[in-house]
Amino acid sequence: MSTYGRAWIILLSILALELVPFSLTFALSPPGLPGKLYEFDAAHWPAWLAALTITVAYVAYAARAFPLIRENFFRLDSMKVVAIVFAVVTGTVEELYFRKFLMDWAAHEGFAAVTQVGISAIVFGAAHGIWGVFARQWRIAVGAMVATGFLGLLLALVYLAAGRHLAPCIWAHMLINLSIEPWLILGAASAGSPARRRTRAAT
Repeated sequence: MSTYGRAWIILLSILALELVPFSLTFALSPPGLPGKLYEFDAAHWPAWLAALTITVAYVAYAARAFPLIRENFFRLDSMKVVAIVFAVVTGTVEELYFRKFLMDWAAHEGFAAVTQVGISAIVFGAAHGIWGVFARQWRIAVGAMVATGFLGLLLALVYLAAGRHLAPCIWAHMLINLSIEPWLILGAASAGSPARRRTRAAT
């Protein structure tokens, strides 16, 4: 299977998996409630500013660390169009689970704010070790967990700074995914391709 074929499978598989809780959130919530997930709250403008700064910094880091992202940043093709939907779905669902649900649960259990942030960061980073599974490289898995764990820590702080209003985190997450997908997925697919592994083994 070609690298693009593998990338399409990864992209659509993740999208299909997260589309279920995304759809249920909108279907089962009271009217108007899901829309509040994306509303701008001027009262918490420092949190919005922090979210914007984190977004720009993380995208810049990804573009510098991965030439494939940098070289295709402004490229628009069918996969990039699907990545728009991917960004909205994954950005919303992952912030609901890794920030709101997880941190609010920790708060309900009596954990201090610093512990809530730590739990969110660790679980978020561990979940993104899946990139190493796709690439079949433990180094990529560890790198992904560290990078996304740090991102999760920053977004958790934004969530607290926004008074547990999730919108700044969701917008930051969506914009990050929109900026670096699907090239990050394509890179993982390429690293995990049989031809690439044979090339590494021969060198």
